[in-house]
Amino acid sequence: MHLPRAEALPWQFVSKPSLTSKTEAMRKIFYLLAMLLPAWSSICGQNDFEQYAHEQEVSFKAYSDKEETDFKAYSDSVNREFGRYLTEAWPDCPLIKPEQPIKNPVPPETFDPSKQRPTPMKQPVRGEIELPAAPLPLPDADKNPPLPLPDADKNPPLPQKPFQDSRGMEVEASFFGTTIILPKITARFPHLIGTDEPHVASYWNALSAMPYEMWIAHIGKLKSLLGLNDWGLYLLIGDVFKAYCPQGSENEQVVFSVFTLNQLGCKAKTGRTGQELLPLIAFNCEAYNALYFTFPTEQGIRYSVIDRKHRSLSSVKCYTLNHAIAHRPADVSLPEFPHLTADIRTKTLNDRRNDYRLAYNKNLVDFYATLPCVSFAVYGQAALDPVFLKSVERQLAPALQGMTQEAAINYLLHFVQYAFQYKTDEEQFGYEKWFFAEETIASSYSDCEDRSILFTQLVRHLLKMPIVLVYYPGRHLATAVRFSNTDTTGDYITVDGTKYLLCDPTYIGADLGMGMPQLMGIPIEIIKLK
Repeated sequence: MHLPRAEALPWQFVSKPSLTSKTEAMRKIFYLLAMLLPAWSSICGQNDFEQYAHEQEVSFKAYSDKEETDFKAYSDSVNREFGRYLTEAWPDCPLIKPEQPIKNPVPPETFDPSKQRPTPMKQPVRGEIELPAAPLPLPDADKNPPLPLPDADKNPPLPQKPFQDSRGMEVEASFFGTTIILPKITARFPHLIGTDEPHVASYWNALSAMPYEMWIAHIGKLKSLLGLNDWGLYLLIGDVFKAYCPQGSENEQVVFSVFTLNQLGCKAKTGRTGQELLPLIAFNCEAYNALYFTFPTEQGIRYSVIDRKHRSLSSVKCYTLNHAIAHRPADVSLPEFPHLTADIRTKTLNDRRNDYRLAYNKNLVDFYATLPCVSFAVYGQAALDPVFLKSVERQLAPALQGMTQEAAINYLLHFVQYAFQYKTDEEQFGYEKWFFAEETIASSYSDCEDRSILFTQLVRHLLKMPIVLVYYPGRHLATAVRFSNTDTTGDYITVDGTKYLLCDPTYIGADLGMGMPQLMGIPIEIIKLK
């Protein structure tokens, strides 16, 4: 297939349909035939059936092999053209610092029971739908019994070497405590001599000339096996590079990572500051602790600078156009927990009533610690690790047995209020860093968003009650819970015409329906969860 030269911008053309989608379609047809063939075999005879099945299998393999060959040829041509484009001068891209969601955090406040509380009030919500005259019906809790918690004993950790018996798997790597085996690449990996455009383009071209489909396909399989999101994919690619090139430089790893992400469909670019290369990744939501820039040609897409040093850079040099196969932003959601080998640790917490010994997987916590600070919803609805869930079920759930929804909510609320010491992200890290529920358990300190996320996850998984995150712009994060009993009183908001009562894990000692006095009346935003 002939592609125009670089000046014709071939990467702006509509991408060729992916090999995976077409092969999967053929595979489904093959499986459908396989389901129908037994009935045919009883009619036409066993020999005819076996011959037909063999012919279909040979046909499918021939089709699959041809699709792989065609797609490889397409990818090779795109990579060659893109390599030529990379030699052109990279413009200077001014960087923007994201506006921090919690710029002026409200310190913890302690509820004083001796002071008279004002009459419960409705908190204003930006763009809210008013509560109708006749309240919307709420689900009957008795008709929606809690689902059983995942059983950690039935979810064994990933084997130490999931590919140890596979032929040709001779390169070993470690990914957050999980040993993975990679296919041996006989071709010699190139070296990056400099960081200017010609040298980066030369390194890209050298990678394109290698049998890159081998590591691309294997990394894709590992991503699925390990249950990783696209951030995990990026980290996995980095560890694969270290396994193949133990003496490789950080600049080489950046180009290798961007090259591999592009082949797997993710929007990513290589940027340069001084003599240092940095990966720039487009996420499917904002990354609040990473500088970013945008291109007018890609409306709504932010390229975030992945800088472990968290420097205050003013700009980076970067090319404008995208690789043709890189068509989607990186997905940082976590609909399933990463399946990492378990390194179980425990933490004893006390809420002034009881001691609770909760467990977590340190490998998972270490993985979460690397994630950029993204949308609160990602944290509030992330799948929980069964090890953590099982310990929560054993330690907290028994105390909730027989309680009303109101009593159970207050129990969990007071647990989160009293079991952790408070520190802001600035005090702990010097930059924004929000915790997943497991991280809050493992950490010595937490702030408002960490506590709200943990409380949200406990309510969702232990009580199965509807809950939303309540965001006070620039100041604070809390929660609001919907109760089956419409007569439950307290400070509240309306969400889609239904009453939710405020629950603030940073308002120490306060019960449900008590918002911080200093925040009452401030228009808030609602963050709904899936």
